[in-house]
Amino acid sequence: MLEQQLQTVNLRLHHSAHDLTRDELVARPLDGVNPIGFLAWHMARSQDWAVNTAIRDVPEVIRREPWAGTPLAVPGIGTGFELEEAARAAAQFGLAQLLGYADAVHEDTLAWLRTVDEAILDQIPDVGAHDAAHPEYQTPGFRAEMDSGPEHDDAVGRKGGLPVWVFLTSVSVTHLHRHLGELDLVKDLIRRGAVGGASRGVQPAGRRSQP
Repeated sequence: MLEQQLQTVNLRLHHSAHDLTRDELVARPLDGVNPIGFLAWHMARSQDWAVNTAIRDVPEVIRREPWAGTPLAVPGIGTGFELEEAARAAAQFGLAQLLGYADAVHEDTLAWLRTVDEAILDQIPDVGAHDAAHPEYQTPGFRAEMDSGPEHDDAVGRKGGLPVWVFLTSVSVTHLHRHLGELDLVKDLIRRGAVGGASRGVQPAGRRSQP
């Protein structure tokens, strides 16, 4: 069932993003809206971090070839970014690369899942230790979001930490479905001709969402 949930996220991403133009990837139709290119990147980066750093403590897909040398290899996963940072990042991304990277993360996740026993789902990885080797995961904005929230507080209170299944179902499924809804809304606004400014700041991408 978990594999099917992950498949659905990947299918929805392709359905929503496959026909986006270059201009649509960077458009910001209203104040406080992150570009679609940034949203798609953030989704794939969130899953890459959750599975490969938080759970497994192995190099993320973005740090492997051929992705390490691409414009997608922006430090961090988008959590804690300000609006202008998100816009600058989105301006570097192409649709084919975004979807290719998302597919690579998806396939990497499925390949790993098929090698492990279900018992791993209840294990509690030492995420703090795994993150410690990466300066981009020590920023105040990132830590504020990852170290708080109802799921985090409940799991830490009852179990002493977040089990593997939370990173898979919340970060890699529920969180991404929320961003897919956001992506669809921004796309609809763009195609309806909504006009907005880009002068004001915004809550950083991924804020209020928890692993």
